[in-house]
Amino acid sequence: MFTAIVSPNNPRVKRAAQLRESRTRRREGAFLVDGVREVGRAFRSGFEIVEVFWDAGKNVGAEDKISPEVALKRNRVEGDRLDELQQLLATIDSKGVPTIPLSSRAFEKIVFGDRNEGVVAVVKSKTSSLEELDAFLEKKSRKTGESPLLAVLEGVEKPGNVGAVLRSADGAGVDALLIAASEFDVFNPNAVRASLGAVFHTPIVVAPAQTLLTWTRERKIQRATALCDQAIPYVQLDYCLPTAIVLGSEANGLSDAWSTESREDVEMGLLKKIRLPMLGVADSLNVSNAAAILFYEARRVRSF
Repeated sequence: MFTAIVSPNNPRVKRAAQLRESRTRRREGAFLVDGVREVGRAFRSGFEIVEVFWDAGKNVGAEDKISPEVALKRNRVEGDRLDELQQLLATIDSKGVPTIPLSSRAFEKIVFGDRNEGVVAVVKSKTSSLEELDAFLEKKSRKTGESPLLAVLEGVEKPGNVGAVLRSADGAGVDALLIAASEFDVFNPNAVRASLGAVFHTPIVVAPAQTLLTWTRERKIQRATALCDQAIPYVQLDYCLPTAIVLGSEANGLSDAWSTESREDVEMGLLKKIRLPMLGVADSLNVSNAAAILFYEARRVRSF
C-alpha cells in the first residue's frame, strides 16, 4: 500500500509526464502506457514495469494510505472494469512494482488525451536485435515448420499508422515488424494506442534499410515490395516462401534500395514487385489498410 500523491507538481508525477515527449523517452529508455488492457499486455509480455500510477479520486488526501479496493469503489469504478483493474494492480504489486495512488488532479497530468481508464504505467523500452530475431525465427520454425513472414516499413512517419500496422500484423500472425530507419520512436503514445497492445507482442527491429536488405538476402527471404512498375497482382505471389512484405509511405513510397536487384536477388528471385488493384480515382491506400490486405492474404495462402 503506497502513500497517495495529491499535487500534479510532485517531482515523481512531473518526471512521468515528461515521458510524453519523444526526446525524454529516448533519453530515459522508458515510455508511458495507458489503459488496463495495454498495461496488462505489457506486463504479461515481459516488459519491465517501473511503476504504476492509478486514479484514487478527487478526495484523496496528501499522504493518505489507501487500498485500490476502497478508493476505486469510492471513485465509482464498477463491474468488470473494477475487477480487472483491481486484479492488475494486485498482480503487479505482488512483483514488487510500486503501484502509486494519485489524486484525480495529479493523474490528469500524466494521462494521454481524453482516454482515462484510471491506470498509467511507466515501462522500459525494448526492441529486438536482428540476432535476437534470428533466434526467435529458428525456434518458431522448429516448432511449427513454417517459414518466416515479416513486415517491413520504411518512411512511415505517423505513429498511428505504425500502430495500426502492428495490430494487423499481430492479428495475421506476422512474425516481426522491421522498421527501416536509423532510429524510430516505436513507443510514441499514438503508436501504442493504435496497436491495442500488439506493440508488446510482436518483435520489432529498428535498423537502416541497407542492414535489413543484407539480412534478408543472406537468409534468402523474398521481398514482396509494394511497387507499381512491372508489378504482379498481390494474389499471384507465393507467400508460403520466406517472405518480407515491404511497405513505404503514401507520399514517397519506397526508396530505390528496395527495387535495386543484386546478383543474389536475380539468381534466387528474391525481389518480387506486387500491386494492389486501384479501380477508382484514388491511386493509393493508407499504408495500414494495404498492410492488412497483404498480411491476411499471406495468412490465407499459408492456411491451405
